Amino acid sequence: MKYRYLLFDCDRTLLDFNSAMRSAITKLLNKYGIENVTDEMVSFYDAWNNSLWGQLERCEITKEELVFARFPVICSRYGIPYPGKGKMETDYILFLSEGHKPMPDAMETVKELSKSFELYIVSNGFIEVQNRRVKESGLIQYLKGSFISEEIGFSKPDARFFEEALRQIGNPDKSQYLIIGDSMTADILGGVNAGIDTCLVSEKIPSGYDYAPTYVVSSLTELINLLRKF
Repeated sequence: MKYRYLLFDCDRTLLDFNSAMRSAITKLLNKYGIENVTDEMVSFYDAWNNSLWGQLERCEITKEELVFARFPVICSRYGIPYPGKGKMETDYILFLSEGHKPMPDAMETVKELSKSFELYIVSNGFIEVQNRRVKESGLIQYLKGSFISEEIGFSKPDARFFEEALRQIGNPDKSQYLIIGDSMTADILGGVNAGIDTCLVSEKIPSGYDYAPTYVVSSLTELINLLRKF
């Protein structure tokens, strides 16, 4: 068997982040006075949030700066009085942690792969959010553990994130690991930086990058078929 350890990204790989985010931002805006939350509002927040996470991955901002940059902009755009640092942020984290819907075939995939591999979560998310979502989704029963950037001290794609994960697992042999995720800039670049094989879960093969995943699968079911070949 080529690999022994599978390092899974969480959001948009195993858990449906889009539905969790949509529900959370809707509840948040409802609480702060917007009764009719439109698709445009959700899309704007999603784009703004993604741009901040991109800055975090490039080490241009800290996670704390990310947290407190999100909602003043949203309030200004939609005419909501910003209630003060920490209030909307805390509410959003709570609402987001309630979203634990698995991605299609995620449960079946981890159940099957856990019979032959050790499975771990590797996430840039927040501890209280990811731990609750993974637990309540039911995925936790098939996992050996999780590594979250807030605990590790580094974020993907920093090689040190993965090096610390390998240290804690107790096996530094990088050839026995496979990183599985949906993000070219966090998961795949992280694997390239750390010298670990990667598998991109995507229906489209991305272009415009000067690095590439070791493998590309269109679905988690296809991942099972890929790993059976080794």
